[in-house]
Amino acid sequence: MKRNAFTLIELVIATVILAVIVVSICSAFSVGIKAWRRGNEGQGLQKVRLALLKIQKELRSSFFFSRAAFKGASSEIIFPLSIPEENIEKIYIITYRMDENKDTGARNLVREKRLFTENPQDGKEAIKEPVFPVKLIAFKYAYKLEDGSNGFEWQDSWPETQNNIPSAVKISFQLDNSDEIYNKAIFIPQGALGTR
Repeated sequence: MKRNAFTLIELVIATVILAVIVVSICSAFSVGIKAWRRGNEGQGLQKVRLALLKIQKELRSSFFFSRAAFKGASSEIIFPLSIPEENIEKIYIITYRMDENKDTGARNLVREKRLFTENPQDGKEAIKEPVFPVKLIAFKYAYKLEDGSNGFEWQDSWPETQNNIPSAVKISFQLDNSDEIYNKAIFIPQGALGTR
């Protein structure tokens, strides 16, 4: 007897083998895509860590300067910073705040650097650079406890009338792609606790 077609068993076995091959290929691609996504998330968090280290370094290098006092609100922080350029130290006013793009609605933590001058009209335009994308950001400042005991509490502002810089700044932020709120406390060695 001459056979011109496949038997049912041969077709079932071929279909099972093909299904196993397809599932194996899909699994390999799925694992690869998950690893790629984790790598991208890790890169984003690494950029945030580096940015926070830069903010920490700048805050620890800030100093009391009567003509450009340290100011802080829950939405922004402004402080003087001495930066060496061309063999001389120049004083810059550094501002960190959240900026929203009106066209896209994207929010970023932005760093502004403005050269200090006695007359604000003489100064150049501030140099703006995005730090990292955020949903929200809040700054808090260390104050002495009201009862006079050791320790401190976090307040939402640091007015110019304090005539010094805070001993600690706490940054709370939520990244664009996350629901988790991160906190970073930065202690400033030359700072003092605020009083009300």
